[in-house]
Amino acid sequence: MSQGPTVSHSFAVRFWLVVAVGVIRTICLTLFLPAVRAQNASGNQAQQRGMSTGGVHAPVKDSLSRPITAGGFVDGAPIVSSSVLPLALVMAVFLYGLCGSAQSGGNFDRGLAAFRAGDYSSAAALFAEAETASPGATDALLYQAKSLVHLQDFAGAEKALRSYVSPHPNSSDALFMLGFVLNRENRPAESLATYTKAAAITHPTADDLKIVGLDYVLLDDYSDAIKWLEKAVSMDPNNKDSWYYLGRAYYSVARLVEARKAFQAVLDLDSRDVKAENNLGLVYESSGDPTAAIEAYRKAIAWQRDSLQPSEQPYVNLGNILMEQGQTKEAMAPLEKAVALAPNNAFCHLTLGVSYHKVGRLEDAQRQLERATQLDPDNAVAHYQLGRLYKDMHAVDRAQAEFERTAEIKSRAARNPSLTPDH
Repeated sequence: MSQGPTVSHSFAVRFWLVVAVGVIRTICLTLFLPAVRAQNASGNQAQQRGMSTGGVHAPVKDSLSRPITAGGFVDGAPIVSSSVLPLALVMAVFLYGLCGSAQSGGNFDRGLAAFRAGDYSSAAALFAEAETASPGATDALLYQAKSLVHLQDFAGAEKALRSYVSPHPNSSDALFMLGFVLNRENRPAESLATYTKAAAITHPTADDLKIVGLDYVLLDDYSDAIKWLEKAVSMDPNNKDSWYYLGRAYYSVARLVEARKAFQAVLDLDSRDVKAENNLGLVYESSGDPTAAIEAYRKAIAWQRDSLQPSEQPYVNLGNILMEQGQTKEAMAPLEKAVALAPNNAFCHLTLGVSYHKVGRLEDAQRQLERATQLDPDNAVAHYQLGRLYKDMHAVDRAQAEFERTAEIKSRAARNPSLTPDH
């Protein structure tokens, strides 16, 4: 990607600014000085002869309202106003433009420094100022979009990129980035169309193909998702994100052997990757090997013990499988930890609610299951488990309402199948 003007840009602008001032001074001396001398000479002659400086060249309006003459101010003086003023105006505009360019260059350079220092908020503001001061003079919009992507402001990044792409329709850098932004905005069809435009200009990278694969995941087209993710890992075998998403795609269509190999490839690149180990546990669990699954979940939990942002996933998966193995009391601690880490995750509340129900903590179960249905109103399992709980609490009418809601959701899902949520 073009890095745009660097620090030398400001020096170049200052150099040409000095040159421009010199040129304007020379033009003014060349054109105006002879005219002034001639005018002074003619005026002196007229005064000596007692002549008026009026006549056909007298101002149409008084001097306070910008006099308009037929030519110069004095008979016989060079006519300079009609030819020099436009030139002077052009020079003034040129000088103003250079000043604006100097301003934009300074902000752009400061924006680059802030961007490289990881201060993306300041960088985005400086790039915006650079673009406002001198539209199109730098790659400010492109770097503003990059900064906003780091800030997770995808709507703002899209706006900046579209403004950049409009005068630069063949910028593959901008188009690839726009495709990524559209993917993050959950607009896979538009993202794919944009990637297609970019790929017609420049060959995509492995990361680009990875996002194409994820677009197809969002479209529930796992066949094409796997195709493009396989191309991505073939192009760059050391891209662990591509391997991870390929493993997820395999797992989603029950290609468990291939999913295991993909997650193992991630672990070969990063031996303590928590997500890969957790998903390896899911593969073992789906393959009917609960012992190996429990070991994988415990390992993932241990690896993230010192993390500032630990994931709730290995905790909820460990609690869930322990509960399924009849170890409900042992499941409590990891499930409670999962809810603490992800208070807005419906599946965590659902699983903890079911475990509370199993051990007779009905009021605790009610709080968890009701929260699960609030967070995910279309989760049929959550409504069914809440209905069972209400029945055991002798709240018959409420139980019946939850069972009816369950049937409604299942009926709708049968007419319009959707992807089962990741856990």
